[in-house]
Amino acid sequence: MKRVLVAALATALLVGSASPAGAVQTTSNKPVTVLQANEPDVPGVFVVPGSKINLVSRESNIPVRIKNEFDAEIRVFVYVSPDNARVITPNAVEVTVPPLTTINAKVPVQAIANGDVVLDVWLTTFSGIQLGKPVQLNMTVNADVEGALLVGFASLIGVLLVLGVIRTLRKKRQMHEVEA
Repeated sequence: MKRVLVAALATALLVGSASPAGAVQTTSNKPVTVLQANEPDVPGVFVVPGSKINLVSRESNIPVRIKNEFDAEIRVFVYVSPDNARVITPNAVEVTVPPLTTINAKVPVQAIANGDVVLDVWLTTFSGIQLGKPVQLNMTVNADVEGALLVGFASLIGVLLVLGVIRTLRKKRQMHEVEA
């Protein structure tokens, strides 16, 4: 039999409890039919691959797009695993995805070093069942850029302030010389 019934997965995904009729009851008491895997056009919950992420600070939240094609609210855990030690990520982030929507889950990361990092991102149910295959997101870490920009901006403001003071003092001196 080519098709595998995913009742355990659907039960773990949907907020609510299973009914004896083979449907899953959601919090809104609307039954959702249990779907079979490997069918075309089967709804699911998955990570949407995105464009390259540029991290320019020591700590930030990276966006992970999650799409829910079910007619019910889904609660999942988002796992992010870097391929090297340039960034540190938490074990998991819990996200509730509304029905038939795509959301951005914010996953906190902490930069340790600069360079390119490939992040493996996957979803699991709250019972630990992995949903789909891991998606790879590319990220470039430039943690020192933020500090350098702040120092450069502060230096520019300092130079403009000093030039303004010098200009004001010269004008006052010229006014006193003209009066005398």
